[in-house]
Amino acid sequence: MRNLALFALGTLATAAMAVQPTSPTSISITGTSVQLASIAGTTVSNTSNSSNMALQNMASNAGHITIAGYSSQTATTVGGQVKNEAVSRDDFANQNISSNAGDVEVARGGISVQNSNMVNTNVMNKAQGGGADALQNLASNNGEIKITGASYQMVGSRDSTVRNDAAGSNALATQNLSSNFGHVTIGGASTQTTYLASANILNLANGANSHAAQNIASNDACNEPRDPCPDGRCR
Repeated sequence: MRNLALFALGTLATAAMAVQPTSPTSISITGTSVQLASIAGTTVSNTSNSSNMALQNMASNAGHITIAGYSSQTATTVGGQVKNEAVSRDDFANQNISSNAGDVEVARGGISVQNSNMVNTNVMNKAQGGGADALQNLASNNGEIKITGASYQMVGSRDSTVRNDAAGSNALATQNLSSNFGHVTIGGASTQTTYLASANILNLANGANSHAAQNIASNDACNEPRDPCPDGRCR
């Protein structure tokens, strides 16, 4: 049985409504959610070794989440580094920054605002070994997402490095920047923006039969032969 290494960073504020957990693996907010994560000159590190999973969330929703109208997610980093790493064969490294991952529905009035701002920062998500899987989302929606009306996704990077790396045979590396990946229904209007200035954006899969997929301000419905589509692990 795998051990789970989880680091969750974010501040959640709701307007006039309280968070209502409906089950051990489900969260309902019922209107307005504001999540902020600010990192300055700091190293945020989450590491899982030997046949484990490394999961890290910053200003993000992961799992079965229902918000029911408006959601604002902002992550700002200045200096330092954010690192999520799973080491060894068949490991899974998943990092979400101002993103929605899993089965997330904003609904009712809709609208979702996602911002990831990086200045002089190193962001790394890495899975090593044969069959390793590295998945990284920045200001993105990944999985079964609904929203129903309006979605604003923005990634800004200056003098920074964003790296997603899966090494070994049959390794998978997937990176999404201000993108929708999986089975996503918006319901009218969608704005996706990525600004890069003096920045290095790397998505690497090394080894025999490895696969690297990268989306920048894009929509990916998992139609490639080896697109590592959401398979329920993050729910």
